[in-house]
Amino acid sequence: MQNNTEILKQKIQFLRNFLKKDSINEKEINLLKNFFLDFSFITGLTYKMKIENFQRVTINSRIFGEEKRITEISHLENPPEMYVKRYGRANMIGQSVLYATDNPLTALAEMRPEAGQLITISKWKLITDYDLTVNSIFKNSPLTKDVGNLMTIKAQIEYSKLVSKINYPKELLDQIDLLIQFICDCFSKEVNDLNHFDYFLSAHYANQIFTTLQNGEIDAILYPSVRQSLELTNIAMKPTIFKTNYVLESVEESKLVRFSNNGWQLEGTGDSKKFENGTILWL
Repeated sequence: MQNNTEILKQKIQFLRNFLKKDSINEKEINLLKNFFLDFSFITGLTYKMKIENFQRVTINSRIFGEEKRITEISHLENPPEMYVKRYGRANMIGQSVLYATDNPLTALAEMRPEAGQLITISKWKLITDYDLTVNSIFKNSPLTKDVGNLMTIKAQIEYSKLVSKINYPKELLDQIDLLIQFICDCFSKEVNDLNHFDYFLSAHYANQIFTTLQNGEIDAILYPSVRQSLELTNIAMKPTIFKTNYVLESVEESKLVRFSNNGWQLEGTGDSKKFENGTILWL
């Protein structure tokens, strides 16, 4: 008779078929949803931390359909749920989360604006003393040799400390480790930009983390950027936490002049640190 660990391995092995790029299309979604009805186990590394500030990149034309300056602060925030029509790395269809980073290059790599487009980089700061409860996606190290991701290194150390302290049976620890590794692999999946269904696995687990893990107390997920070879970190945050604890600090508007393998060339077109009644007062 198979033990629980072997059963878990078989279930995960089936799901690994969908970690290949472009392996999930619309027709596979119901199959996966039905599979998860009998496979709802969720676990992860969580801890408290302050996120003092972060940045977001907004591509102006994705808001207006044209190259137009953003004047309303709300256009720099997470979108209303009714406008979320696609799966994302950490969101289901109809589920709005705030995506952010501590390095705008990460967001540029993820969003891939085109030459000639206007982008707005917004900087946000913490205005309360709130410690966020975060879940780290930490098992996979950067693909570039001798390069480290500080978030994953810290989380790996915390995880090792936790495992050494808790008195769980080895079989249970093995199961936890198997699932955490698979969830991390889902967040590290290369996806087809033109096929948002390809995000389904990480979107599913992000939803589980936000709604089920620790009774829904997780405020944010930290995960490495696939487009930056896992070297830099992205943030997915619950909108309620964002709106309660953060305010806009500054904005910079730029035109993307050129993109190459050597990086982004931006031409500044405006900036501001003045805001009034939800409006940006551009200089």
